[in-house]
Amino acid sequence: MWPVDAPELTRQEEAIAHYALEDPLTFATSSGSAIATRTKTSEASVARAAKKLGFGNVKEMKTFCASRVQETANLQSVLSGRLDALDADDGSPADPPHTTRRTVTSALRSAANLVLGVEESVDWSAVEDAAIRLGESPRVIVYGLGTGYSIAQYAEIELSRLGLDARATTGGGHANAQAAFQVVADDVVLVVAPRAIFPDIERFLAAVLRTTQHVYVITQASLPSALHSAGACALRLPSSGGSGATDAVGAIALLDALVAEIARRHPRRALEARTIAQAYRDEFSR
Repeated sequence: MWPVDAPELTRQEEAIAHYALEDPLTFATSSGSAIATRTKTSEASVARAAKKLGFGNVKEMKTFCASRVQETANLQSVLSGRLDALDADDGSPADPPHTTRRTVTSALRSAANLVLGVEESVDWSAVEDAAIRLGESPRVIVYGLGTGYSIAQYAEIELSRLGLDARATTGGGHANAQAAFQVVADDVVLVVAPRAIFPDIERFLAAVLRTTQHVYVITQASLPSALHSAGACALRLPSSGGSGATDAVGAIALLDALVAEIARRHPRRALEARTIAQAYRDEFSR
């Protein structure tokens, strides 16, 4: 789980690591002094534990724990958080509480805030690099799990309409072996992991990075240091924590931005592909 395998920890540091594993959400949202109090250690021990576990500081460890929260959260708790966020929204003073209009307006406002937040969260030099690599790649593999796979399928459609050979794929357990086996050296791999980098995603990334160096991850989580060192590049999304909108909103917005930039760089190819796609749509609409 940690960036450093089998770290040598003191008893106090082990208590801190155990606390982070048992309650990652509380760890991620607590101060160093609060963590020290709950683990009956010291702030210095918390800092040392973070370093030994492979983080630059406690803040990085807290960010890492926040990205892991979704692994232990069930759908009910996620939905409950979104409903709480909608109830907490100011809404329009003219709208009485608990009306359809107020709920929908609040959800739309949350979605708009996430979309606008992409501009602040993402490293635009990384987006530019991804657009260049994707636009010039002989084939693009788009990987995701669950909702991430649905977004990957959307990406396949949009990228193919730019004239790219794009293929959505998914995996999990042994199915990851086939997904990774299909990747070749010239491929660009785009992984959609909006909320968290689950263990199956982490293993898939580690496998494909042995084949290709062109790997991009759309996520609000922090990339494990081993994956970053191996060449994976994060296209960071804003945190959806406390938002009434789903994690998919920011991911789709960023994908649309990538598609627009690739089309700008390759306008003739994009126009030709879309013309062909439209001809098929017209044919099957008769």
